[in-house]
Amino acid sequence: MSAQEALKATLRDHLGPIARLKGYKGSAPTWRKASAAGDWAIVNVQSSSFSSADLRCVVNLAFAPEPWLRWRTHHLGAGMPRTVSESLGLYRERLHPQGTPESTDGWWDVTDDGSARLAVADMVTQLNAAGWPVLESMFSREVMLRRLQDGDLGRMQQRSNREVFYACAEALLLMDAGPSDALESRLRYALDHATHRENAERFDTWVRAEAAKGVTGDPLMPRPLGPADDGLSR
Repeated sequence: MSAQEALKATLRDHLGPIARLKGYKGSAPTWRKASAAGDWAIVNVQSSSFSSADLRCVVNLAFAPEPWLRWRTHHLGAGMPRTVSESLGLYRERLHPQGTPESTDGWWDVTDDGSARLAVADMVTQLNAAGWPVLESMFSREVMLRRLQDGDLGRMQQRSNREVFYACAEALLLMDAGPSDALESRLRYALDHATHRENAERFDTWVRAEAAKGVTGDPLMPRPLGPADDGLSR
């Protein structure tokens, strides 16, 4: 059995059932969970190999709120993938083997069935500690907004002009509650500090139009998906 086959079988037999118990669907190497509002949590086991006998792997986490995906769909148009992948996450993080030094990109090594079992067992440990509960908490708009305000979208989400990116993301999560001082503040900041003014103006116009469509009265209440949004799910 090759390292790739050993990892695939162990993920299927050990991580897959746990993911399903947590409400996730899919199969190795990617599992997804969606809320009724259209938010998505993604767990992906990324692997890289130089030969059939040696495989390295790491766990990627992502969370994509529905307003963020709505904007990405508008922005990308026909280029928007039909399946919500880890790369589309607003929040993106990576889990490493136990004992990996801070700020080091450690990967699990798999060479056979035994090392695959050890690697997946540790993945489950890391997911239980800093994966499943973290992703689950972000289905709460209040928690997600707090993460944005704290500047915490995971170590994988590094952006140029970081403060503008965070201001835009917060505006997206606020817009379905309609116009507000908080929304105005975030949009104004993004416009005033934008590197590309034309792009910022297009974003501002779109968010204001979305905010005017339907006011829920609650800035933490997401707008449910409509029929036109179904293309994001499988």
